[in-house]
Amino acid sequence: MPLSATTALAREVIVPCSRDTPALTRAESESLLAQIPKWTLSPDGTTLLRSCVLPDFASAYALVERIAALAEAADHHPDIAFGWGYVRLKLQTHSIGGLHRNDFIMAARIETLPH
Repeated sequence: MPLSATTALAREVIVPCSRDTPALTRAESESLLAQIPKWTLSPDGTTLLRSCVLPDFASAYALVERIAALAEAADHHPDIAFGWGYVRLKLQTHSIGGLHRNDFIMAARIETLPH
């Protein structure tokens, strides 16, 4: 069975990037966005956004714990807001002030977690 685009992206390696690494263009980001359809771009195109609706606080907290463990292992951390029945995620490579392929890889990995 062939891998889905999301699964294939999730298997890529997150590589360190330096401050002089150029951020992805909007066109490059939109192309990668097709592989993680539950995510959106911020209006300025510098951040990946995702909201999850969950049945209660405990489910939201459990998802945050899974995302945190994944982020620590990858050393690539989303901004996370959560509360009763929701989790909101933002991904950006802060050192370059925009998006890098690593952000899309991390988003794809988050999609592999049970929601």
